[in-house]
Amino acid sequence: KITGHGGDTTTADPPATTTMPTTTPSTTTPSPTPTPAPTVNFQKAVDQAVASVTGAQFALAVYDRQQNVLVADYQDELPFYTESVVKLLIGLDSLDRGGNPATVSEMLSRSDDNTADKLWGADGGVAIVTRMAAKIGLQHTTPPHNPGEWGDTRTTAGDVVQIYQYILGVAPAAERDVVVAALHAATQIAADGTDQYFGIPYAVGTSAPWAVKQGWACCEPGWVLNTTGLVGPSDRYIVVALSSHNSGGGSRVRQTDSLQLTAAVRALLPDLSS
Repeated sequence: KITGHGGDTTTADPPATTTMPTTTPSTTTPSPTPTPAPTVNFQKAVDQAVASVTGAQFALAVYDRQQNVLVADYQDELPFYTESVVKLLIGLDSLDRGGNPATVSEMLSRSDDNTADKLWGADGGVAIVTRMAAKIGLQHTTPPHNPGEWGDTRTTAGDVVQIYQYILGVAPAAERDVVVAALHAATQIAADGTDQYFGIPYAVGTSAPWAVKQGWACCEPGWVLNTTGLVGPSDRYIVVALSSHNSGGGSRVRQTDSLQLTAAVRALLPDLSS
């Protein structure tokens, strides 16, 4: 709201022997505060995303960092195996402890399991998850029952959103820069030879900037496929889609399941670009 002040500018002539000070009235008015764009209603897109994934458990969360609001969610407190998404916590914990940024970057961008194994063993295994969950305030993230299987860490879509909020808004700048740069540099072929561009990368393509940390494994009883990351200019949206399929193993089944997850993210794109 702009307010102005005015008044009677008529004055009597001063006596000839009196010198009056002169002033120039201010002509500056305050600029109006920009009104934030209204938050998009994602419900139709969420319905389409859910319909895209069949024969599987599925969860979804989208957080708009510009509006500071969760704009889309579906079963965002349902637990899933993290698979390689837990490398976000392994990497952050390593950097907290003075670990090599290049090692963390390589683990994240190529989703390198060998590097994750080394950091997991060196930094305390399940204690990494316990430490980082407490530090970030994660309510639904639990360490694996088998201490050697870091991918069996359990989490929810809501907690993964919170991990990204921590990375972007709370973590020390040096740590944030390492992690975010690595996610923007995610390679199409992971260290184990897997095409890790399912979900966000194939759905978004070149239509907007993106950065991802993916997760995948078989068989629980089928493929677990997780696509998580940042979409849009200035990393506006945090997008998390987690899925656990019942269709069995094998590369052909994985291809079918990953296409479903990509279609789910693609359903969100008209609203993500609004």
